[in-house]
Amino acid sequence: MGTGKSRSNGIGAARPEMGLFGPEAADVVAASDARRAHKGANKGAHKGAQKGAQKKGQQKAKKPPIEAVLYAEVALNRPMRREYTYAVTAAFADRVVPGVRVAVSFSGKREVAVVTATATETDVPKGRLKAVDDVLDDEPVLDEKLLELTRWIADYYACAWGEALSAVLPAAMKREGGRKTVAVLYPAPGVDESRLEELEGKPSLEKQYRVLRTLLDARGPVLRKDLTKKLNVTFGPVQSLVKRGLIVIDQVIAAPDDLLSGDREARPRHAALTDDQATAVTRLTEAIDADEFCPALLYGVTGSGKTEVYLRVIEEALARGKGAIVLVPEIALTPQTVGWFLDRFGSVAVLHSGMTDLQRLDMWQRVRSGEARVVVGARSAIFAPVKNLGVIVVDEEHEPSYKQGSVPRYHARDVAVVRAKNVGAVCVLGSATPSLESWRNANQKRYVLLRLRARASGNPLPKVEIVDMRGERDERGKPRLFSRRLETLLRETIARSEQSILFINRRGFAPILWCQECHETLKCNECDVAMTWHKRLERMACHSCCKEIPVPKACPSCTAPALRFLGAGSQRVEEILRLIAPHARVGRMDSDTMMRREDYEETLGQFGRGELDVLVGTQMIAKGLDFPRVTLVGIVSADASLHQPDFRASERTYQLVSQVAGRAGRADLPGHIVVQTTATEEPSIVCAAAHDYDSFALHEDAERERHGYPPYTRLLRVVWEDEDEKRVLEASSHAAKILREELGPHQVQVMGPAPAPMALQRGRHRVHVMLKAPLSGQGMSRARAILSQLHTQRPRMAIDVDPASMM
Repeated sequence: MGTGKSRSNGIGAARPEMGLFGPEAADVVAASDARRAHKGANKGAHKGAQKGAQKKGQQKAKKPPIEAVLYAEVALNRPMRREYTYAVTAAFADRVVPGVRVAVSFSGKREVAVVTATATETDVPKGRLKAVDDVLDDEPVLDEKLLELTRWIADYYACAWGEALSAVLPAAMKREGGRKTVAVLYPAPGVDESRLEELEGKPSLEKQYRVLRTLLDARGPVLRKDLTKKLNVTFGPVQSLVKRGLIVIDQVIAAPDDLLSGDREARPRHAALTDDQATAVTRLTEAIDADEFCPALLYGVTGSGKTEVYLRVIEEALARGKGAIVLVPEIALTPQTVGWFLDRFGSVAVLHSGMTDLQRLDMWQRVRSGEARVVVGARSAIFAPVKNLGVIVVDEEHEPSYKQGSVPRYHARDVAVVRAKNVGAVCVLGSATPSLESWRNANQKRYVLLRLRARASGNPLPKVEIVDMRGERDERGKPRLFSRRLETLLRETIARSEQSILFINRRGFAPILWCQECHETLKCNECDVAMTWHKRLERMACHSCCKEIPVPKACPSCTAPALRFLGAGSQRVEEILRLIAPHARVGRMDSDTMMRREDYEETLGQFGRGELDVLVGTQMIAKGLDFPRVTLVGIVSADASLHQPDFRASERTYQLVSQVAGRAGRADLPGHIVVQTTATEEPSIVCAAAHDYDSFALHEDAERERHGYPPYTRLLRVVWEDEDEKRVLEASSHAAKILREELGPHQVQVMGPAPAPMALQRGRHRVHVMLKAPLSGQGMSRARAILSQLHTQRPRMAIDVDPASMM
């Protein structure tokens, strides 16, 4: 990066300080300083800008000098921990400012980059500079505050600045050119399930079979990029099916207004607030009036009216000329919530991962122009360019889906806190089951604590009944999936024309195929995880890499015909339910049945209209649903999540049980919850049944402190993966050795290398190292600097700061 004198509008070195308000109670680190210190003598030069020595005897041709009047530092969307300096000619000088996109030549290719700073001088030799080819914007697409935010993301989450910028910009702005059409796929006319026989049972056609079957199940066009990503296939099988005449590929432009969908069930406007709601609205409005950064934890039981608080606070912000961002865990799973915001505010921009590039760009432009002052969306909506931002709401702030799984691996909740601090906005973190980090920050007075102690309706919380499944056996002595108590309550609820929800956090029919002879479990040979039986398809599927195989007749390990299905998934729950209540109208929601956004809305619409008696589902039914006639919720296996290799397993179990239980008894009818478990003494289950989050949090907080886990320490996880196991082991061992030598004085514990819990994934061996550092000190900052020097492309190396998953 050039080191010339920067103009006052250059912010290349600017970094916001989080202080005590960091979601992990940690200061912003200075990883960028270490990054700049290791650039070497070639700072600012372009890779490949010089070809090296000419052929012997030839004179090197002189390039005409560039008449530069300005120098621009730009960030490219590449995994390089540096920025690059380009010359700016007089023709572009007035338009090249931080935040605009430019076209530049890099390694022989024309690429889009973002200007991060400008200077009138540079220490890069003039003969090594290239000029900016074009300026793509008349005004900055990112303002100074958003640029600061991306700089912080790059430093804190140990990625390149260009990678952080790439997460902020819509995909259509990362390339030159106008609007793009998108490819959609659907079965050719006349093609039905009988044509699957042409492909089934042939290993070479297995991917084509999965593509065609998925399209037949989808009941409508599917985006090509979504299908290939979901099935983990390339474009090759799609092309082959097109040639066979089995599917059709088409190019379409989707209408942005189609996104403004959702159940527009109106909430009562300005209904009387409870005392707790009124107190929360008043405190947050005072902060808005004072332009004061106010991080607040809105902690209220399910049904306590958190959404109404959000709506009132946003109304107050809009009345003062400010804008708002509302984050929800997954936009496609909460159409009711989106509908409430649409109904109250009208002009709302909806942003989520299922949008096409064109739709996202149009929404982005609506927000940037000020046409839409309220944004509702999933994780990436935190980067929306809202004008005069006054309020950020993070609903269900505890949800792990707010953590990005790919570079940059940011946590949207934590980014929300930092963005609010940068602009002096209110940041409301809402949850009935707060993350332990947020709970501790509130108790340490780093966040304002706003409590909603009772349901807004005044109705009592539902009765929760724990059923010990260790004594539940059928007439043959085999374990029962439904306890007798749950069966009885289901029949009674259906007879009263009320509705029920059955929750199990596994899809498929049976998660394990086990050999009774050699006791081996059928595992995916690409991922080393158990394959799940999908009964309707008569196939075994890997839920990690999407590989499918026919159900074997004999054990692949010992050849004995002694295979047995164990466990249960959502398909089996649905099948047994139909045996218990054959006349019940049953719907199922899991990723096998919900291929498109329309599928969610159709099923939830049927349930809302009373056309279904029972809704069976996985985690997607655990939150965001508010149906007044739901009086029974059955949690089929509450302790399933307890056995994950993750220090947050107990916390996640409490949250899941409590959130699912909160779907019942939300209106005038009383609710009843049945929690089936074999871990009847587990604090997470006992406390969830008692609606006692505080007791659980105190217990869990003490356990974390005793074992040295967040929020008492900070974690950084590094994962290496490659097809060559030896290469992975060598790279991870080398890195761990250096980390131990360098980080010892900083009291950073280096654990590993060790096989990751999912040690083989999609044919790639995986090894990880975990770093555990004190909250204070420079240990984690130093670790990031070291890892940036050790970064390799092969084996692939992933750095995850504050990891949400240990898998």
